[in-house]
Order: sequence, then C-alpha cells, then structure tokens
Amino acid sequence: MAKGSLRGAKPLSFKGEGDKGGEVEEDRNMEEVKMSPELFSRRHNLRGASDELIYDEIPVNALTGFSYIFHDYINYIDDIKLIKDYCGTTRMPRDTCDLVIAKDKKHRVEILEIGLETPGWSKFLGIYELISLSFYKKPPTKRGEFSQRLNSLFREENIGYEMQDGKIERINNEFTDRYIKDARILLKAPHFKGADQHFEKAIKALNIRPKPDVENCVKDAVSAIESVGRIIADDDKALLSDIIKDMTKKGAIPKPLDQVFQKVYAYRGNEPGVAHGAVDISKVTEDEAELILAMSAAMIIYLVKKRSKLWPPNHLKS
Repeated sequence: MAKGSLRGAKPLSFKGEGDKGGEVEEDRNMEEVKMSPELFSRRHNLRGASDELIYDEIPVNALTGFSYIFHDYINYIDDIKLIKDYCGTTRMPRDTCDLVIAKDKKHRVEILEIGLETPGWSKFLGIYELISLSFYKKPPTKRGEFSQRLNSLFREENIGYEMQDGKIERINNEFTDRYIKDARILLKAPHFKGADQHFEKAIKALNIRPKPDVENCVKDAVSAIESVGRIIADDDKALLSDIIKDMTKKGAIPKPLDQVFQKVYAYRGNEPGVAHGAVDISKVTEDEAELILAMSAAMIIYLVKKRSKLWPPNHLKS
C-alpha cells in the first residue's frame, strides 16, 4: 500500500445500520477530538515542508494527515449524502451510485477512501468541500473543528489553500488576501450584486486546478470594478474608462491616479483571450491574474469610499 493511503489509517467503528439517521457512536476516541498540538518540529519546520506555497500537487505527508482527519470525523458525517454528492460531482452512472449506497456503512466508507486516493488535486479538494457540507447538525461544533483541523494541516504542509465557510480557496500573500476579504464584504450590499457576482467568478477562476482560468479571472475582476463604477455613475451601460474620466473631472479621483484605473481597464481590453475571443496566444500568467485580482479589490474599496463622499448617505442609490 502506498505511503499516505487513506486505507492505512486507524480502523473505524460504526453504529449498526438500523440506528436512526446514522447517529454517531460516542466512543471514547470520538468524544474529544482535539486539535493536534503544535510540536517543536512543526514550529521550526523540521519535517521538510516546502518553503513555497504548494498549489498544484498533494504532498505525501499531507495525504497521510488528511487520512487521519477523515477517519476522526467520519462518524459525524452523513456518508450517504456525501456519496450522492460525490456521484453527482464525478458524473458516476446512476446505477453504480445506487449500488454503492445500498452497501453497509463500512463498505461505503471504503469506497469514499478510494475516491480520495484518486489522482487530481482539484478533485481531492472538491471532495473535502463535500465532506464539510455533509456533517450532521448535532453535535454542531464538529464541522468547525473539521475546518480548523484541515486549515492547520494546510499551514503545516505549506499548502496554498484554506477552508472558509465550507469552501476551499486559494490563499495569496497577506496583503492581497486582506484586500480581497474587505472587498467581498463591501460587495455583499444588495446594490452591488452584479459586482459581487463578477468578483466571486474571478476568485473562482483563479482557484481552478490544475490550471487556473487566468483570462476569465482578469475579465471578471475588471468587470467587478466597472460594475461598481456604474452604480456610482447611476448608468448601467457606462464604460469604466468614461466613469473614471468623469470622476476625475469632478475632482473625486486625483491625477495621475486615474491612469492606474485606465491602464488596468486597457489591459483587460488589449490582452488576447480576456475581453474578446482569442486570436493570438494570451500572455496572461497566474502572476498577472493574481495582481489584477488584488488591484481590483483595492480599486473597489477605493471607489466605494469615494461614492460615500460624492453624495450624502440619504442620496445614495440603494
């Protein structure tokens, strides 16, 4: 058996199949699932974890750690719901899925373990998202503990992802993440719904593995800025370039700062495969996509602040 195999972890114990709702067996080992202590070797990186954030592969040590987390929480998970979601996500034939569900819990879990060993970073992370969504409501703390354990393992192995609200997302540098987080909060206001949709699509595009959709990340990130600008201009067809010119004329944006917006907007329009169909090969890399996403977050925050200063609160469009 390969090192790091899920099936190499500790054996599981289950309640009988006749127990209502698959309630968990509160044995001594499962009653007090605690966070692993941060040992000396972890604090000082003596276990050989990479110095660079890992985005595109599953380290063997991490796979072993994932197996322990999976086994610690399996009795708190609705495995039938998880398998149904897994079947739908992987497009498993319906009759095959029904055969899996008809088996007893031990065999169902073994099949899930095989699925977790399937190569493919994006599929692997996707299954852990499904696991997070499959927890029983009681006890209510287990889903949060699971997320904490998962994020702790991501940090220990220098994996460039974290789980937030049941979704696994790419992490960037602290500066970038702070601005993205703040922009997401601002865009949850109802009148920014369009901008919010574009911004979330941009984040999702950058999170795609093994190959991020960098062109659509750039396109939607800049579209989110434009959507916010249209709210400010009270014109749902205005172009970002015209919006920035008007705000500059009114003194809301000082020169030459306006050119930063114009250059970002021009980059989206000029780069092949971003705003229009690709004729030439796009030169957008993951680095450029991450930069544009970070800049769009900062620009969105800036424009929202300017909006509140241009008009009194009682005149703002809601």
